[in-house]
Amino acid sequence: MKEDTLALFNEIDVDIDPEQLAGDLSVSKLQNIEIAKAVSHQSRIIVMDEPTSSLTSDEVEHLFKIINSLRKKGVAIIYISHKMEEILRISDEVTIMRDGQYIGTWHADELTTDLIIQRMVGREMTQLFPEKTNTPSEEVLRVEKLTSIHPHSFKDVSFSLRKGEVLGVGGLVGAQRTEVIEALFGLRGIESGKIYLHDKEVRIRHPRDAKKLGMALLTEERRTTGIFPMLTIVDNTTMAALPKYENKFKLLNDEKRLDDTKEGVTSLRVKTPSTETKIQSLSGGNQQKVLIARWLNTNPEILLLDEPTRGIDVGAKYEIYSIINELASAGKSIIMISSEMPELLGMSDRIMVMSNGYMSGILDAHEATEEKIMELATAGLV
Repeated sequence: MKEDTLALFNEIDVDIDPEQLAGDLSVSKLQNIEIAKAVSHQSRIIVMDEPTSSLTSDEVEHLFKIINSLRKKGVAIIYISHKMEEILRISDEVTIMRDGQYIGTWHADELTTDLIIQRMVGREMTQLFPEKTNTPSEEVLRVEKLTSIHPHSFKDVSFSLRKGEVLGVGGLVGAQRTEVIEALFGLRGIESGKIYLHDKEVRIRHPRDAKKLGMALLTEERRTTGIFPMLTIVDNTTMAALPKYENKFKLLNDEKRLDDTKEGVTSLRVKTPSTETKIQSLSGGNQQKVLIARWLNTNPEILLLDEPTRGIDVGAKYEIYSIINELASAGKSIIMISSEMPELLGMSDRIMVMSNGYMSGILDAHEATEEKIMELATAGLV
């Protein structure tokens, strides 16, 4: 079995120890194992659903090499992605879907990014981001020299967050962006540093502490750490605020849960047949909206959004951007991690850049460029 596994890995040019635990591997290596598994079955058709959503640019290049190698062997690839540049680069033909309907199939040479977007959303998109209407004001949160309990994680991270502000967080994969946000929410241990909320020092040792202080966390991987796939939209929307639905006998008021869910579905424009629909049946964008509705149901002051538009189509992205803009305009303070440069530049008031566990700089949106962000993101790296 080990010899067969090594032969498969060599066939697709993958360097993985067959005896290593899968749980210890990176997302890209896990994807390579799935591809090797498909090759082992001598599959003639392989479906790849958003295969690059968590990959670095180098890992994407390696995946494309594997795809081209499989293509030369006569394997057909169905490649699902919302990344237009990848679609146009890797595809021979492009099929476009909209709201569950088949729109058409074109040769890749006939399409441009703008044309794909227009056919995906059913209209010409003159701008990818909504016009900003928020006005950041007084400081809400201040973090001073925050250092992780883990020696190879983040160190001496300091920043502030204002009321009504969208603070973008950029950096390369492994820069410890997610770890900082999770530490703020009580999911990771802190060795040293201070957190101030409205100029008052607070201690956050558990997510329940963060929730009581008015924080909410939208996690990076909605399928694994966000949704409860087998439960309904009602259950998923009200899960973070169950105590407010309990009566004196600790029984849940289902009528109130349904009312709040309907309000969230309406205000966030969730497309669903019913509030009793299982959330796993919804598209990625609508699942993300339900998760936002879940946290808004706790009435947070600060929203921590980790890759809020990962793996959703361009039309749903615009709706998520509009929701973020509306929340900031209503006075909510938002920290948004994103690996997409245009998203950081189009949505943020300021951009904090992480590099190798350190905060390497903060840029005002008016002065920020992709070059400046990359310069800070690679600071201190060899």
